Amino acid sequence: MSVSLFEILPDDILYEIFRYLSPIDVLQSFLLLSKRFSRVIRHEYLWHIHIGDSTMSLMMFNDHCHNVLKLIGNRIVSLRLTLNNVIGGWSLISSFLRYHQTILLQRLHLIDIKPHEFDKLLRNHFIKQLHTLLVDVTPSNPFNCLQDEGIYLVKVCSRMPRLRICRLAFNHKDGNANQIETCFLRYHMTLSNLLNSNHLRTLTIGIHTSHFLERLLLCMPFIENLSFGIRDRDISETDVQDRLTLPATIDAHLLQYLSRLRIHCLNNISFHRATALLSSILSQLCHLSLKLEADTLISGPAIISGDIIQQLYIDRLKPMATYSLNLLLYVEHDLEEKIIFNSFLQAAFTHRQKPRTFVQECNGSDMSSRYHCFMVYTLPYNGTILLSHMFSTDLEKSCQIPTDVTNLFPHANILSLCGYKKINRVQDLGKSGFSISSLVPWSLLTRIQINHSDVITQHALQGILIRTILHNKDNFGTRINQQIKSLHIYDVSSTLQSVQRFCTLLSNQFSNLKTLSFNICDSYLYWQWKPSRINDGKNKSTKRIINLIYLLVNHLQLLVWLRINFCNMTYSDTPCFPHLIRRQLHQYPLTRPCRLRCSSDSIQIWL
Repeated sequence: MSVSLFEILPDDILYEIFRYLSPIDVLQSFLLLSKRFSRVIRHEYLWHIHIGDSTMSLMMFNDHCHNVLKLIGNRIVSLRLTLNNVIGGWSLISSFLRYHQTILLQRLHLIDIKPHEFDKLLRNHFIKQLHTLLVDVTPSNPFNCLQDEGIYLVKVCSRMPRLRICRLAFNHKDGNANQIETCFLRYHMTLSNLLNSNHLRTLTIGIHTSHFLERLLLCMPFIENLSFGIRDRDISETDVQDRLTLPATIDAHLLQYLSRLRIHCLNNISFHRATALLSSILSQLCHLSLKLEADTLISGPAIISGDIIQQLYIDRLKPMATYSLNLLLYVEHDLEEKIIFNSFLQAAFTHRQKPRTFVQECNGSDMSSRYHCFMVYTLPYNGTILLSHMFSTDLEKSCQIPTDVTNLFPHANILSLCGYKKINRVQDLGKSGFSISSLVPWSLLTRIQINHSDVITQHALQGILIRTILHNKDNFGTRINQQIKSLHIYDVSSTLQSVQRFCTLLSNQFSNLKTLSFNICDSYLYWQWKPSRINDGKNKSTKRIINLIYLLVNHLQLLVWLRINFCNMTYSDTPCFPHLIRRQLHQYPLTRPCRLRCSSDSIQIWL
């Protein structure tokens, strides 16, 4: 009996081949090929599985669970689950894992799991063997409404003795004005349980208060990499002198292994408290990442200036340490003199060649005339969202030498477009052959966000999204159009009529679009169209919306999620009538199976 050369390949070669294929492809192509392949796949190969994404249908999710987890669940060492649009997703996963008496799972990554399902997970016996647990959530997830800080961190550490890498990226919500002042004892009682129950080396948490962080740092004796967000209650300008209380700096011996620190401060007071708390450990760091969005004054104890960043952060790092900055500042009463802006231009760190630092103004029509807004960032830029005002003349001049822009923005996948009255860089992105457009890492982008501004119009959108990209040489523009998978638009000038025209253009250009959301403002501020108050207005409005849905679903064949938001002054003024929408889609169904969620202010469709 002859044996093909492929069948006698060593196991290591087979494993390398499997890495380039999806689990479904491997199972369908090789499982029944021979007894040897069946043995390798089901009993020898160690699997790294990803099930679900934001564009996967519920039916496909079920198929993956049945065809993958049921067959090879006992050989999975790494499992990533995206549960955005899946109801009862973890319960489904757990039911298939129960087919196996023992499993080898060491790494679990959960995206948008809900609290009640996470509680079920924590009661499962296999979590005791996890080495890595990563939990990411969307902004609307209930995890972001927790008011008891540290509860789930304590639960996780107490039930996972082998855990070394942990990410719980959900945010604390301060819903009680007096909560911060009355929770010290609860923080202490909760977090004290961590001291003897964790050996974490890497920890990432969402946004919390400085009071919680102060106590958390006392319970992380082995931590090496730490990332956190911090937001304390804002203090009014008149209270700054009296209420800007700063914590004592942490004893560096308690964090002797800490070498990488990532800080995200969401207001002024958080920045100053985090700075005071962590000042003693900056000299031991190998890398510091500082992200900040805050208001500041031109003087006083709450000031944030170039000198402050230089003295309190840059000068305290050891010479060989690296750092990255991403600062967005709103300076009150500084539009004319630009004192704080100039302090950054004059700071020593902005003149270093490595890392290259840029200071870019970004005042716009939506900013109060009291504030001067600007951004300070370093290259390479580690953020995932690129704001259009980052593409400045200074950046253009510094990149005169041919540069691979994907090295400048290695993690970027979202372009957020916004326009400004005086510095109109958005329009430059729409000019064919303009050098500023070549600085955008188009090849990395999978999503575009468009925010309302006085610069971006329907004409400008067409220029940026269509003409500029399509005018690139070597068919580059067409490849970019095919690459964009997600588009989210917010424009207060959008109407049903203008959206219909724009969506026609989108459906012709972005053939691979999978998720799309936009807003309709016919019944808002400027137009005040009230279909409920005119003859046959409800039916006319419903017909327009239904035709728009048909247009997008029929032309965007890969579309799996569509959301239309309606901006209304009052509930009764909405142009969306859920009972009529449902009736129309029931009588005249879409060409593909779908799940509909409809209210007076939003329509969501999963395909």
